[in-house]
Amino acid sequence: MTLAALIVLSPLARDPQSDTYPLSTYPMFASNRGEEHRIATVVEVLPDGSTARLSPEEIAGTDELVLTAVTVNRSVRNGEAEELCREVVIRLGAGRRARVQTERHNVIDLIADGAALLSVDIHAECGDA
Repeated sequence: MTLAALIVLSPLARDPQSDTYPLSTYPMFASNRGEEHRIATVVEVLPDGSTARLSPEEIAGTDELVLTAVTVNRSVRNGEAEELCREVVIRLGAGRRARVQTERHNVIDLIADGAALLSVDIHAECGDA
């Protein structure tokens, strides 16, 4: 019984950022990550200049959200935003425009009322006008 209690309490003695099997402290949920976050994404540019959100399938050819995020982040980081933009436009079809951008959001406001966009950095824009 005492051994079981020590095992259960052992995460308290470890570094809070330690995340190992079989006992996890879930550091992604247990620490303050701040209110502002930068999110790289691809949006469709509509004829009136406004933008529309795209699905993971339209962005990266998959329904996996995490894989889509990794694809966009890697493209931006490696200077390959133009290539990603062209691939997205091919998936969208003729006559469409896309933009690879990094958005800065206040995630607290986003959850509370949806008004969270603080700024946008454009990395690439492509497609038919």
